[in-house]
Amino acid sequence: MRGGQVIIESAIAEADSLRKVLKRRSSERVNSADEKQIARATALAWFNNNRADLAELLGADQIKPIDDHYRELLKAVGHSTLRTKYLSLIKDVNKKLGALRAEHAIVLANAPSPAPQSTTDTAPSFSPLISDPKMQAILTRRWQECSVCVNSGAPLAATVMMGGLLEGLLLAKINQLTDKSIVFSSAAAPVDKRTGKSLPLKEWGLKNFIDAAFELLWITKTTKDVGEVLRDYRNYIHPQKEFSHGIVLAAGDAQMLWEVSKGMARQLLNP
Repeated sequence: MRGGQVIIESAIAEADSLRKVLKRRSSERVNSADEKQIARATALAWFNNNRADLAELLGADQIKPIDDHYRELLKAVGHSTLRTKYLSLIKDVNKKLGALRAEHAIVLANAPSPAPQSTTDTAPSFSPLISDPKMQAILTRRWQECSVCVNSGAPLAATVMMGGLLEGLLLAKINQLTDKSIVFSSAAAPVDKRTGKSLPLKEWGLKNFIDAAFELLWITKTTKDVGEVLRDYRNYIHPQKEFSHGIVLAAGDAQMLWEVSKGMARQLLNP
């Protein structure tokens, strides 16, 4: 079980992240697929990741009002719901979470602490890499879906999602460069055998991106090495490869790779 205070803080951060996404736009109703996906992922993160541990600590009756608000949030996603309705629900969720944190401070403080290797699943701000709000929303949704897959016993799906997320972040880091010649002249750049020239970025694979990121000192050696494991495991999306190699991804594998993926993402977000 994660520490009680950590659970509360994580839930508040996830709700606050959704609030920030929704406040970026001014339309009266939330009809954007991106915004709805993030709202749905936030609600599911509560039910899949936070609720069970908190219910065990405090009792189901204590968190029922929060359950009800997240159910309302899921219902809102299925309709053309007022933006003010979403924001009101999120405000109430955070108010109730804050009240639980204050009222049950002793119980929460005495609950088991999280494993030291576990880091928050709350999506970071992608604005240091990407200015486009739509792409930021897409990456936030992908991050949250990775977390849902990891915590729902879907290790292969989680690993595939992680690879896609990291490719997007690595590409964004490269696209930030005014002069991309250092990337295309790096040893990691794949070369067209016919022309001897570096391939365009759209033809790069995750390995090329990871190797280039290490060569340019964007990520550490340890992160690069474990990132290559992620790349290999990601290929088990092909049933024949899983069959021929006899390797089955376990939940623990996905959790380990998720920690590495989160670490790599945060290294790439550094200026």
